[in-house]
Amino acid sequence: MTNIFGKEKSLIFAGGVLVGTLGLKLLKSKTAKKFYVKTLAGGMKIKNDAQNLCETIREDAEDMCYEASKQASEEEKGCCCHSEK
Repeated sequence: MTNIFGKEKSLIFAGGVLVGTLGLKLLKSKTAKKFYVKTLAGGMKIKNDAQNLCETIREDAEDMCYEASKQASEEEKGCCCHSEK
C-alpha cells in the first residue's frame, strides 16, 4: 500500500510542476502583459480621479469654513451694534 501512495505523491508533485511551468509561461505571454498594462492603467485612472475628487472636496470645505468664519465675524459685529443702540 505504501507503494501506491508513493506513486500518487509523485504524480501530484509532477502535476504541480507542470501546472507551475504552464502558469509561468502564461504569465509571461504578450496577451497577459497587455492585460496587466490595461488593468494597471485603469487602476491609475481611478486613483487620479479619486485624488481629484478629494482635492475638490477639500477646496469646497475650505471655502465653506472661510464663509462661515466671515459670517460669524459679521454677526459678532452686528450684535455689538445692536447692543449699543
